[in-house]
Amino acid sequence: MEKPFKGRSTELHALDHKYRQQGFVMTVLYGRRRIGKTRLIHQFMKEHPCRSISFTAVEREERELLSLMSETVLEALAPELAEKISFDSFEKLFDFIGMRAAKERIIFSIDEYPYLAKQCPYIQSVLQKVIDTKWQNTSLFLILCGSLVGFMRDEVLGGAAPLHGRADLELRLRPFNYLETAMFLEGFTCEEKAICYGLTNGVAKYIEQFDTGCNLDDNIIQQFYSIGGYFTEEQIKTVITGEKKNPSMYNSIISAVATGHTKNSEIASFTGSDDVSYPLRVLVGAELLEKRMSRKPYYVLNDSMLEFWFRYVNRAASLIEAGRGEAYYLTRVKPCLHDFMGRIFEKMAKEYLLMHAGIDGIPLISEISDYQATTADDNGQPQQIEIDLAGRCEGKIILAGECKFRNAPFDRGDLNKFLDKIRFLPATDPWLGIFALGGFTEDVRKDPGKCHLIAIDDMYPS
Repeated sequence: MEKPFKGRSTELHALDHKYRQQGFVMTVLYGRRRIGKTRLIHQFMKEHPCRSISFTAVEREERELLSLMSETVLEALAPELAEKISFDSFEKLFDFIGMRAAKERIIFSIDEYPYLAKQCPYIQSVLQKVIDTKWQNTSLFLILCGSLVGFMRDEVLGGAAPLHGRADLELRLRPFNYLETAMFLEGFTCEEKAICYGLTNGVAKYIEQFDTGCNLDDNIIQQFYSIGGYFTEEQIKTVITGEKKNPSMYNSIISAVATGHTKNSEIASFTGSDDVSYPLRVLVGAELLEKRMSRKPYYVLNDSMLEFWFRYVNRAASLIEAGRGEAYYLTRVKPCLHDFMGRIFEKMAKEYLLMHAGIDGIPLISEISDYQATTADDNGQPQQIEIDLAGRCEGKIILAGECKFRNAPFDRGDLNKFLDKIRFLPATDPWLGIFALGGFTEDVRKDPGKCHLIAIDDMYPS
């Protein structure tokens, strides 16, 4: 039984809006693997009862790719001709599609397009020609979809690409936010939903591995710490390396950053490489890593699932193979879950504030990040200031926040420490917010000063 489709309402609306326009439409849809691109396309086709061609390119020779696409096209548009005609070039096959689309609306999706374009480099020019000379006067709705983000961005949408300027709609599919992730986790507590968000990074395929009929610990043990679990070493390699050469180097770099080696020199030392600048650029381009600028630039992982795997699963491989993964999780990992969730909870708070920007008394911020600076304390001594949330509008800080993912309530001592740090923030009377898993002590609730108190239950609609 097919699972009900959830989320992606914004993307479906954008596709529907273009579908209702007259004439030829070209859409470029891309995003990392397992994010839900194919499921989105199929749902779009399901909601629009016209003829649809859904072709997925694979790593095959050109002749076989042409044969496979021809079979798919004929099955969708003219099954009675399947044994009677054939096509000896992609251009003739595209002409056939164009003739049919001159009479009716047809959706033509090429999934994993980079495989086709890499095996048949001329296909880009063929598509450019047929779009400009044949398809522009049809009702064809073309979708080019791919998981290789750099290729789709540079070779399909880039300024020097043959298809540049022809896309009517560009959709970059990103992981679900924490609220969208929660739609798949009915029955879990807010804390459990938050932890699942951290463990899956909001990636649709990962979220689907969690069974809400079982408790959270059993899910983690089954999927991460058991033979046959979904999050195997091979699965992790697929996420990281994709089409990259020297995959071991990329794995080592991710492992380095996940375990606290975040500066360029530290990463190079961890991996044993003299120069890691190129693979770092590739991983940043793929948005697996983020480069943050400070006095000494450093890197952070954009994928919390990878961070969890390399910090808490990777070193337990032998125990998992020996059937002792559950014991390892319960004794060595479960006590660390709240520590792991610290940065993820900050990310959730940022998403909450951006979703509520300009409403519910929250100022209209345009960006939000953490804040780190070295300043002088009251005695003139240098002091490192770190604030979890700093929201800006037109470059000025107008919001500041603190996040605590722990069971103990946020108390008066925590509040005083936060307010003391705020004194050194280059801002005038910023809006102040505190996010806490464990809620707040009674005296903080009675007298929070100018701080707005947001418990985890407040972050999830009832």
